[in-house]
Amino acid sequence: MGFLSLKFILILPIVLILYFAAGKREKYDLSKIVLIASSMLFFLSYGTESFLLLLASCIFNLFLSKLLLKKKNRVLLAAGIVINVLPLLAFKYLNFFGESISRLSGRSFTAIDIIAPVAISYYTFQMITWCVDSYRGETESVKVLDYLEYVWFFPRMIMGPITRQDEFVPQITDRARYKADPENIATGLVWFTVGMSKKLLLASRFAGAGTYGFVMGSGLSMAEGWLCSIAYTFEIYLDFSGYCDMAAGVAKMFNIDIPKNFNSPYKAYSIGDFWKRWHISLTSFLRKYIYFPLGGNRKGKARTYLNMLTIFVISGFWHGANWTFILWGTLHGVLMVIERLTSGFLDKIPKFIRVGITFVLVNIGWIFFASPDIGSAFTFIREMFRPDNILPAAAFFDTFDMGTVPFIRYHLNLAIPAFYLITFVCLQLTKNIYEKKYKPDLKTALITAILFVWSFLYANAVSDFIYFKF
Repeated sequence: MGFLSLKFILILPIVLILYFAAGKREKYDLSKIVLIASSMLFFLSYGTESFLLLLASCIFNLFLSKLLLKKKNRVLLAAGIVINVLPLLAFKYLNFFGESISRLSGRSFTAIDIIAPVAISYYTFQMITWCVDSYRGETESVKVLDYLEYVWFFPRMIMGPITRQDEFVPQITDRARYKADPENIATGLVWFTVGMSKKLLLASRFAGAGTYGFVMGSGLSMAEGWLCSIAYTFEIYLDFSGYCDMAAGVAKMFNIDIPKNFNSPYKAYSIGDFWKRWHISLTSFLRKYIYFPLGGNRKGKARTYLNMLTIFVISGFWHGANWTFILWGTLHGVLMVIERLTSGFLDKIPKFIRVGITFVLVNIGWIFFASPDIGSAFTFIREMFRPDNILPAAAFFDTFDMGTVPFIRYHLNLAIPAFYLITFVCLQLTKNIYEKKYKPDLKTALITAILFVWSFLYANAVSDFIYFKF
């Protein structure tokens, strides 16, 4: 029961009504119970096994935090982190380790049929933040119901953003937030609709071209190589950004603000700036709980660069059990180090040129991210720079499914490049939706309703979000 399902659309208003109705009571614990129960049912819809694993993790970390609060023991903390990470390693990376070791040893390996539990990468990191914060004494005043709401809050439990308890718990202990706010509900509905339109109206259009490129591989023309890779670059942003907009919108309806996960990442003028804008909650987690404990930039330049590379390798590995993800993370880490070493020179380059260079580098990085293996990624990149076959084939234009639109069907060779250009300009010039407040007036309601219906008509034909598998 994802955000794009009709069942979710129908159930959400009921949950909101029950939540705020319960919040009118003098004690608002009932509101928390409504939200916790609703979140558990939401997660249960993704499978009993995933639900039971998260439930076990929830109970284990609750008791672990109580122990850490009583006795600040580093060994206990380390053991708790290891126990949290073990299921992630077992379900998501066991076959990867087995295949890698078998290749090095020359022995055969039979992959085990394992399906990774839903959201395990996200809630594992979130549980680690809870344990570390408990060790530091920061969760001492958190009640059990608040902890359960922090763990199970359904708008961000499947694909993030990764949320620290100090960002979340103070909001759910604020009595004023349990009263329905029409402006927040209106704003949340607009955010949800904008996110849905990003996914269903835009990302889905580019998805076909991206798939076409990664399936075709060595048969691509030079133009197709660039156009297909850029299509995926647009798709993954619009897809994940769309989900985060929807998650933030649903949370806003409950008067809860979850961390902003995107800040126009394709406006970035460097790889460092890109990671301040892309998947911000993951970057924040890696900095606070890995980079700084490793020493950050306090132990000399060489150690700083090593620490930077380490967190980017971990970031790549977190995304998936494949050497392509590790290489993607390593590439970003190396580029970050190069930027640090050449900062004086780079600062002299006009900003708009740096934005263009950064976009190209990020685009090439996504090829490793999306390819099934490293060899396929390098083959794809080779086709992008092979000048003997330049023009795109007619099959490429058909991937956008625009042939039924009057006028466009006869001018696809012009309409598709224009679609790319308009998308890029919009990503560069438009502001984030979080920068505006949407009042519940007739104009906003009408535009939102049209966009909502238009988007939802495409819901059944669209697959899951890209980041859902992480």
